[in-house]
Amino acid sequence: MLEQSDVVVCTLPGTEETRHFLSSAEFDAMKGGATFVSVGRGIAVDESALVAALPRLGGAALDVFETEPLPADSPLWEQPDSKLLLTAHNADYTADYFRLGWRVWRDNLERVGRGEPLATPVDVGMGY
Repeated sequence: MLEQSDVVVCTLPGTEETRHFLSSAEFDAMKGGATFVSVGRGIAVDESALVAALPRLGGAALDVFETEPLPADSPLWEQPDSKLLLTAHNADYTADYFRLGWRVWRDNLERVGRGEPLATPVDVGMGY
């Protein structure tokens, strides 16, 4: 599928099973000119493999990084602006961000009060 995709979006959670899930093999398999987007967890992407692949890709947009905040000496900072968009783990911030977050929080609080399971459970054992 990577060979055929114009855009590849990574939304993976950060677990040992997903560490560097996207590495040299995956970036090499992507077709030339494709765009890569990462909004899941930073450890899912091998950043050095992405830097190596970036010249043949159309570009990349990263909202998450292996180390946050992104270190000042990261090679990602040295990439051309025309190839790379970096955001500070805030791509989900929209005009409705707080209103929608409050709605989820309130719904979960009401569920706890009624003895019901949360609408948005977290499985600590799975890592997400």
